Amino acid sequence: MLGAALASLSPARATAGDCGDAAALVRQAYPKAQKSADGASFTLVPHTSIASTLPESDAPFGLACKIWPAHDDLLLVAVPLIDSANGDHLHVGDIELLVVDRKSLRVRQRLLQPGLMTDDAIAIRKVEFDTGRYALAPEVTAFGLRIEMANHSQATPFTETDLRLYAVASDALRLVLDGLVVAGSGGDSDASCAGSFHSS
Repeated sequence: MLGAALASLSPARATAGDCGDAAALVRQAYPKAQKSADGASFTLVPHTSIASTLPESDAPFGLACKIWPAHDDLLLVAVPLIDSANGDHLHVGDIELLVVDRKSLRVRQRLLQPGLMTDDAIAIRKVEFDTGRYALAPEVTAFGLRIEMANHSQATPFTETDLRLYAVASDALRLVLDGLVVAGSGGDSDASCAGSFHSS
């Protein structure tokens, strides 16, 4: 059944506009979060940063939200939790997934995914929800989270998109598929003309 569910080739994708009042979402989910002086982000504990919006300059590391069509009274929220004390140019962090009541903004379920916002030479380019109809059982519909990564090399380009699926079971949010590669490309070249490339 999972194989048939994964055949969804045109998934519904997240849009930044679905977050609505992103600051209110953050305050509800993280009551101890402190808003930054410029109002653009929040701080949790000494060195964990939460972006309250999805800025164009750093899109993968802002909030991502999507109304869940299978349960349209619910909002799916992905909250990157970035270690702001990290001194180099790499990102180190986790991502927390929230299932939120759209009217009250009350968090119904949450699941922390450690390390998913950590990158290096292969950089995270995009994080988005996939709300295709992943029907796992008669009363269980999963949603997806896609993470796109790429390097900056002209000689050895690389891109990859991973899909994770999550479902609510026994009133808890659970990971049911971990990091299936659904798209990728790469190759080797002389950075000018000659080379070989592949994509899937």
